[in-house]
Amino acid sequence: MSRLRLFAPIGLLVLSAGSACAPPVAQESTEIAARSAAWGEAFTARNMEALVGLYSEDARMMPPNGPTGRGREAVALEFQAMFDAGLSVTIETVEAMAAGDLGHRVGTYALSAGGSEVDRGKFLELWRKIDDEWKITADMYSSDWPAPGMAGTLVIGTHEVEDAERWLAAWRGEDSRRQEFAEHGVPSVKTFQSQQNPKVTGVLMQVEDMAALDAFLNSPEGQAAKAADGVKDKTLQIFTEVE
Repeated sequence: MSRLRLFAPIGLLVLSAGSACAPPVAQESTEIAARSAAWGEAFTARNMEALVGLYSEDARMMPPNGPTGRGREAVALEFQAMFDAGLSVTIETVEAMAAGDLGHRVGTYALSAGGSEVDRGKFLELWRKIDDEWKITADMYSSDWPAPGMAGTLVIGTHEVEDAERWLAAWRGEDSRRQEFAEHGVPSVKTFQSQQNPKVTGVLMQVEDMAALDAFLNSPEGQAAKAADGVKDKTLQIFTEVE
């Protein structure tokens, strides 16, 4: 038997094995696209159960300016904070691809509150087919806007209030004080409360237009807001960032 005839079958086996081991080619995934549409519907409906159900049990949540969370509880905490802030989201998918049981989605998002945009950025989701169903295993997003402190001036305001819960409630949900301040040169506000005296409260503000903020605080509209929230005006102190 010639060497050619001996090695030819072996060569065919090697070629066949190589073809069988070739990795799957990534293609556009209508399944992931459909699951992504379900994500948007669940967020809009504030359906936490449906939203969290799109994530694997060990999913990683990787928000901007914060640590990675692991598991569905971390996913729920992230989205509950958005719901409490009265945020709505618009998503655009750039691509949704899959190769075998692994896939990804890349896109852009816009967050709004009270009809005004409060953030815009991009996201990357990793998907895996688990028990014949696509689940998000990692979700990472980041803002296109400058991080707080990178633009504008950091300002701290402290004061006493008549009722801490009433004051805090004014900063929650849709059409909250956050939206009102955003319209007057303050795109980002974080609220604080003293542990020793709950009626001592404060805000950390990223101020892009100090003149607009001063005008608002001293206007009849601003005075009415402070009165409605129970702010004791004489206790108000404003601190600006210095180098």
